Amino acid sequence: MMKPGTAGILLVAAGVVLAGAGVKAGQSDRNKALASLIDAERAFSALSEDKGIREAFLTWLAPDAVVFRPWPVEAHPIYEKMDPANPAILTWEPDVADVAASGELGYTSGPYQVRPGRGLEPTGFGHYVSVWKKQPDGAWRVFLDIGIPHDRPAYLAPVKAVASPRAAAARLPLSPEALRVEEAAFGQRAGKFVEEVGAKGLRKALTAAAAEDIRVLRPQRLPAVGKGALKDLIPAAAGRFVRGSPERRASYQVVVSWSGDLACAYGTSELRKDRAAVETSAYLRIWRKDASGAWRISLDIELPVPAGAAK
Repeated sequence: MMKPGTAGILLVAAGVVLAGAGVKAGQSDRNKALASLIDAERAFSALSEDKGIREAFLTWLAPDAVVFRPWPVEAHPIYEKMDPANPAILTWEPDVADVAASGELGYTSGPYQVRPGRGLEPTGFGHYVSVWKKQPDGAWRVFLDIGIPHDRPAYLAPVKAVASPRAAAARLPLSPEALRVEEAAFGQRAGKFVEEVGAKGLRKALTAAAAEDIRVLRPQRLPAVGKGALKDLIPAAAGRFVRGSPERRASYQVVVSWSGDLACAYGTSELRKDRAAVETSAYLRIWRKDASGAWRISLDIELPVPAGAAK
């Protein structure tokens, strides 16, 4: 933990969240896991269209699921309080998906639509990101769920193919001891990235840490792919600590796959410019190891938290 007034950044690292216990998986097993994840996502959306938002989410959420509203909060109470008679129809489909080599941790992202009622034209549009974990019974369930709204796209077309970042190499699940080492190393990398954002700004930090095909999602903008898109979505000074300001505070939790090749970090970032002005955001970043073994950011999504928003 760093003292405010030195580097100006106070990191609050919550504990590492384990994805589970390991199983052996080669490349063919990874492909099967990826296909099963995409099938699960489509079944989730189909249930939402058929039975409603509340039933679908309570069915497909993991017991420890977290949803961003816009703070990361416990998910089940949000949907338990939802009116079962809500006529809104929420549907979505993945256009990108990835899984760890060990096959128990993955994510999906793609467009969603909201209709005020069955048979009506959509009135809300956006993109979602869901992080999935396999449960002890082998079923996929959503662990993290976040999304951004944006205007209606110029055209609405069904997703023809689901993209997937190319896996660097087949990896077997790590031993418990090796996994603990990997978790600690990734936690340090995620914390260092937060410091880099404070020192350089988010755009420069992301450019240095991103995979070439990084996906970036921001509210009211269509998702962008590739490092070249960062300058159009992220202001140069975003997230940068200004010397003389009281404090920049960030908290994060991390999830690491059993094979140590896919991970995510999520939490909040608070930039206090003076005693009255505070800029707060909630974020999720998905990381994948590249061929060299370095962690690279595959997806970055951030939501502004309005002043006074309750957790």
